[in-house]
Amino acid sequence: MLTADQLIDLEELIIAELDRIREESSSSEEEREAIAPDVAIGRLSRLDAMQMQEVAKEAERRRERRISQLELALEQLDSGTYGRCDRCGEDIDFARLEVTPETTRCSSCAG
Repeated sequence: MLTADQLIDLEELIIAELDRIREESSSSEEEREAIAPDVAIGRLSRLDAMQMQEVAKEAERRRERRISQLELALEQLDSGTYGRCDRCGEDIDFARLEVTPETTRCSSCAG
């Protein structure tokens, strides 16, 4: 079972990670902008730009998914259900939560 100090540390970690991801998300907005068809670049350059745009969009989808998972972790902290495996119900190790605070499964169930 997690101690009060560990829960506080994890909450601070989650909030800091949310802030970092949101900052990263806002700074990469330019990469996701559409490539205008009238921009004079070569065909291969356009394809490369379109591919890079798709990579940026996927990265944004991953960031949004992680934000949702971290926000859920904060809700679980508030409700007192954080740190329990959603599969077996056992406590998740503090070390695992420090590395991946949004995890919902213990090491045994995740593997």
